[in-house]
Amino acid sequence: MKKSVLAATLLLGAAAVSGCSRGAGTEAFAPEKSSLYLMGDGTVASASVESYEADHYSAEELKAYVENALKEFNGAAENGDGEENGAVLTECTMEEGFARIIIEFPNSEEYLRFAEAYPEEDGEGQLKTLDIVPVPDGVTKGYLVGASFKDAKGNTVEYNEITKQNRLSVAAVEGPASIYLEGGVRYYSEGAVLEGDRIQTPEEGICYLVFQ
Repeated sequence: MKKSVLAATLLLGAAAVSGCSRGAGTEAFAPEKSSLYLMGDGTVASASVESYEADHYSAEELKAYVENALKEFNGAAENGDGEENGAVLTECTMEEGFARIIIEFPNSEEYLRFAEAYPEEDGEGQLKTLDIVPVPDGVTKGYLVGASFKDAKGNTVEYNEITKQNRLSVAAVEGPASIYLEGGVRYYSEGAVLEGDRIQTPEEGICYLVFQ
């Protein structure tokens, strides 16, 4: 069974991985557990956080492993201007016994394709559905309508109030995930749980998360 990219790199040993910079829109995304960060333009950042023990492999080997995995996934090497097509490694840190790798995807389809290619070792946490669209497009797709919603303060909100929010985005999520949203959550449907500034979605059922 394939492991996640981060879990596989940690099997090689642990050393500091440097030279990565965070992508646009993810400056505030620094989770302490594996999580997703969803942006209104459809971009998805996936953070894998794993514990590690010091070993004898070099940083160059670890960084090369991740980069090679992404090149294989993207189907092509870096282009002439030094930018990658598709998934991009935007952060690599190893501090206080925990490694964090953040990979940014141009859309939810590419994220789901990557998650299928590199599933978690235990087989858990795999999303069945992830779609990020403007609220009007979500209504056209049948999202939101008839669902029960709460706002960020826990107050109940009628779905027809949410369908009027033409400037907001909605993420349709099926499967368990720890999720941060650009601009913070505005509304979330029944089944999801708001924990501070992140949303935890359930094992079963589709949840709708409305945000900036």
